[in-house]
Amino acid sequence: MDSRPRWPRRAWKTGRLLALVGLVLVVAAYLAISLLTADQLTRAKNRRSYLDPRLVGPNATPWSRRTADGLTLRGWYYPTSERRHLIVLVHGMGGSWPEMAGLGRDLVRRTYDVLLFDLRGHGQSDPSRLSMGRRERVDIRAVQTWAYEQGYTANRIGWLGQSMGASTLLMEAARNPDIQVAVLDSPYGNLPELLRTELPKHSHLPSWFNPGIQMAAHFAYGVRTDDIMPIRDARRWGRRPLLLIHGEADSIVPVSQALQLARAAGPSCRAVTLPGVEHVQAYDVDPESYVAGVDSFFSENLSP
Repeated sequence: MDSRPRWPRRAWKTGRLLALVGLVLVVAAYLAISLLTADQLTRAKNRRSYLDPRLVGPNATPWSRRTADGLTLRGWYYPTSERRHLIVLVHGMGGSWPEMAGLGRDLVRRTYDVLLFDLRGHGQSDPSRLSMGRRERVDIRAVQTWAYEQGYTANRIGWLGQSMGASTLLMEAARNPDIQVAVLDSPYGNLPELLRTELPKHSHLPSWFNPGIQMAAHFAYGVRTDDIMPIRDARRWGRRPLLLIHGEADSIVPVSQALQLARAAGPSCRAVTLPGVEHVQAYDVDPESYVAGVDSFFSENLSP
């Protein structure tokens, strides 16, 4: 009969059980943190605006539009008596129309009709999960339909987007040839590549949380980011006039992505890279030159 003590075997089993419990707790914590972080990062960024819209132009007209999926967008419309050319300004992620109010004011002064509005989940438009341009494309189509109802034709509508707004325009334009003339300021061309460096900055977590956060965003909140590649959409731009503006000192979207977008879009794209300029700061650095360049581009390419 074996008279050796049996506690080592029991200790081994206990240790294995504790290790398993510890692993389960670590996985559960990883998933919980990923879920909470995905919730925070995709949550709507609605906020009130305290900017007087009449500072943009005296003809400030409250604007709203229902999207195809049932959300209401809100903003301000600045018509001229001629109603000849409409410029639609599309802000970036986390922004709202007041961030583009200065540019809107300058375009109004140059006799353009201007629409400043909040994308879904931003400003005073209806709340919605942020989707980095996927669902926001529906907002672009809603604006476009409204513009047609006002009598603007596709060749008299100019589009100007910043950051996510610019990339959203590019993705929509790949399937919507009625977006005929556009200015893209600081767009991203490869979101998965960008998130590898930017997601830890926003989540304040190590990069090994990236897969968990993206998985939680996809399966818990319906926000998929792994296939958002505006650079592929740029290949379908064709002969439509396109002006791409990007700061060479952009610390969020590398200027290399802008150059790749320009090459993909082809010869109809004019790329302007600006030394020392940060992300979407070209207008702030030199408003006069920025507006003059945008005005020249739209004057040359929009139909009379």
